[in-house]
Amino acid sequence: MIGLAWAFPQVGKSYGDIDAQYTIKWGAVIVIFLLSGLGLEVRVMLQTIVRWRLHLVVQVINFLVMPFIGWGLVRFLAAVHSHIDPVVYQGWMIALSTSTTVSSNSVMTRNAGGNDGAVFGDDHVLFPPGSARGTPNYVDILKNLGLTVLLPLVVGQVIRFLFPKTIKYLAAKLRFSIINSLALLTMVWSVFCDGVATNAFNKMTGVDIVAIIGFDMFMYCFGCCLTIFVARLPWPSNLKEPKWVRRWRFSREDAVAMMYCGATKTVSMGIPLINVLYAQSSYGVVGVLSLPLLMYHISQLFIGNFQVQILKKWIQRGIEQDKLKNAEMKEDNASLQSQETLPSTNPPMRTTHQSA
Repeated sequence: MIGLAWAFPQVGKSYGDIDAQYTIKWGAVIVIFLLSGLGLEVRVMLQTIVRWRLHLVVQVINFLVMPFIGWGLVRFLAAVHSHIDPVVYQGWMIALSTSTTVSSNSVMTRNAGGNDGAVFGDDHVLFPPGSARGTPNYVDILKNLGLTVLLPLVVGQVIRFLFPKTIKYLAAKLRFSIINSLALLTMVWSVFCDGVATNAFNKMTGVDIVAIIGFDMFMYCFGCCLTIFVARLPWPSNLKEPKWVRRWRFSREDAVAMMYCGATKTVSMGIPLINVLYAQSSYGVVGVLSLPLLMYHISQLFIGNFQVQILKKWIQRGIEQDKLKNAEMKEDNASLQSQETLPSTNPPMRTTHQSA
């Protein structure tokens, strides 16, 4: 898609050959969120939403810790005059303020042997601090959000509630996931067409690209390590472990799901929302703002798939350790029961011998 944007920017740019400001900026966004509403099963949401402790940890890390750490790094880079485009700073903050993704998290969690059911329920919306060209018009933003995001979601949920079997059949027959991916690809294509047509990427230097890749990879790895640490809460083996630590600690399967949800960021929700929220900015700037999120997505897919085998072995090792502990507990219980039965059988034998 990026290559097509470089080759034919006039086709997919806003106010271009296909009027992408309507056909893609509105049409593709509506399709994405309508399919999200159709694919969101209410029963699964109700089952997972009650696990408030798990979701609370994920939301705090994803929406509070990650953006604040990123904000601190951005302030540091700006203070030392790192010669990075200021729009890239805004792109980083937008990327870190988006919610987690569901589809890739579910796949990687399932492949690693984690609890993929815990992935659902952590996908929310983006709340950026401002547009790339000053204070945004919040009335227009809310109107666009309502028409292109909230309304399609609600309509999709209502249709799924009324015709659940039909929607499941159509989802399998028409391949909703493929349609969703195609709509997202058209969004990415149009964004880069705008950037190429307005020469927005020409001012980006090699320093900007290297900084984006390094920053994104660091933030993803940091989010993974932090989430695993909070979920498993290690305790020194030479010290007695408090009860609250054992009660707090999540299973390894849950920890894997939490790690992916806490560290990843969504493109399927982020790119459409960037286009809606920053519609008043110049179209080339929207492309630059989207680049850190796109690179973050590539980084999390690359590193996340590399982590699958490591996490799978970690979970299997935990299962084996649990089996050994259970076997030891059974042996201890059996020995205790045998010791308890010995005193009760010996006295009758002694009395019988004396009477004889």
